[in-house]
Amino acid sequence: MLRLIEYAPRSAAMNMALDEVLFEAFNGGAVLRTYTWDKGYTTVGYFQKNNCGGVRRLTGGLTVNHKDDISYSFISSSECWRFVYNENETYKTLHTAIRKAVSEIGFETSFLENKTGAANNICVQTLCESDLMYQGRKVVGSCMRRRGNKILVQGSIHIPLSEKQKKIFHNIFAKELADFMNLEILSKDFTEDEIKIAETIAKEKYANDKWNFK
Repeated sequence: MLRLIEYAPRSAAMNMALDEVLFEAFNGGAVLRTYTWDKGYTTVGYFQKNNCGGVRRLTGGLTVNHKDDISYSFISSSECWRFVYNENETYKTLHTAIRKAVSEIGFETSFLENKTGAANNICVQTLCESDLMYQGRKVVGSCMRRRGNKILVQGSIHIPLSEKQKKIFHNIFAKELADFMNLEILSKDFTEDEIKIAETIAKEKYANDKWNFK
């Protein structure tokens, strides 16, 4: 079963905490969550030096500025996701599903053909294999955390979408992944317990300088 969680605007600390709750409690199948932000935030990769005051993610990758993007988290294990130990194929497969979803709402993206430009700390300014491009700029990038045979992937789609377009994207993205894994979709929002646990983690961890500047 692919558990699908509806998008909603939340703070960076709460978004990161909810992803952690899902990752820690994961027990099979797959989980897909798309989400937005209640204002502008910056997140930094787990291994980065935090020079911008952003919220540290559980996943790696580079600095991402969030505001009007729609982001996602994907969780699965080797039971359903055969690319658990292959980052490039994981990103390529997820980004292929994203590409199809945004195409349905009128945005024709393409995979990066040639890596150009020097790498820096900003995700959308650093071009990597399997990134998606739109009108000459990077609009989709992702990062990953693996623990044993399960993975958490977080990514952002930097294309301004209307509420109607977000809904279409959300559903098509889920359908593409469910078809790929041969799973049925179960729409199931967060439980009260999940929200309460995430609120505690958000306060004690992702809103805490000890974590963010470690």
